[in-house]
Amino acid sequence: MKNQTSNLITAYAFARRTRNTMTTLLAGTFVMAQVTPTFASIDNTAQATGTYNASTANYGSSSQSVPVAAAAPSLTIAKTAAAPTVGAGTNVTQTDAGDSITFTYVVTNNGNVTMNSVAPVDAGPSFGGFAGTLSLSAFTPATATIAPAGFQNFTATYTLSTLDVYHGAGLAGSNLVVNSAVASGVYGPSNTAYSIPAVNKSTATTTIVGYPSLSIVKTAILADKAGGTAGKADVGETITYTFAITNNGTVPMTSVSPSDLHDTNPGPGSLVGLGGGNIIGETLTTPGPLGAAASTDATANNGIWSTLAPGATATFTWAHVVTQAEFNHG
Repeated sequence: MKNQTSNLITAYAFARRTRNTMTTLLAGTFVMAQVTPTFASIDNTAQATGTYNASTANYGSSSQSVPVAAAAPSLTIAKTAAAPTVGAGTNVTQTDAGDSITFTYVVTNNGNVTMNSVAPVDAGPSFGGFAGTLSLSAFTPATATIAPAGFQNFTATYTLSTLDVYHGAGLAGSNLVVNSAVASGVYGPSNTAYSIPAVNKSTATTTIVGYPSLSIVKTAILADKAGGTAGKADVGETITYTFAITNNGTVPMTSVSPSDLHDTNPGPGSLVGLGGGNIIGETLTTPGPLGAAASTDATANNGIWSTLAPGATATFTWAHVVTQAEFNHG
């Protein structure tokens, strides 16, 4: 094989004036680099040998030079995403923080040179249009050498955060988890770098199934009036109830409101609507990881919270005056 070479050329320049002057000769050397592959051809020489009168000698030779094709590196990648797990988080029946998504990458060498140190290049997934808050795991294997026409499977895992689940469960109107990747490697004796162009990236999608869940905590404070029974509810006294409703699911809940099973013991009790003038306060007491802007309330103190984001808590306050009927059944 012929190695790449450079040519040295000595150039001369003359400065001359025609009348009574000296002629000056200047010399300089320029290097002309050949733009050729490191190994441009395969050279082979054959010789003819023979023996005559007990003497062996070479009787001529013939050579052939076959050009070597230029290096043409090429990688392709095909990426897939598994469904999110459901058993690794706090809720063992639903996808939540702590669960994970496994991504698989098949990298194929479609070029004519062996590729070394090949690995996917992946910035990590997005959730409903929001960038992931954590990092993708290391690839398994970390790198690979792939001969022409060969391929290698890689895997990596992404563990979900609370925000990832909220975003990916449809907060922004899309529950798609989207992830794109390319691959890179080096080739040749100089370890020339190569990367799949961005236009040839591979994109994989999966979904996070959201689930609704609300919890409520009720408290009561009696406003004791003078002249009544201390620490006991008397007719005309006010009991202030608070209802703290928390969105424990992974999707936004709309038209959130408390209902109160108001028991006139020993009567059957009745479900009392707390809308309208019965509610004296309605506040977002815990905004949750997505912030206050994600939980909106169109009408103040109407007993209905318009949209309660995952992880948020809205508290309703109801002031109830004890009736004679309640006192009689007390």
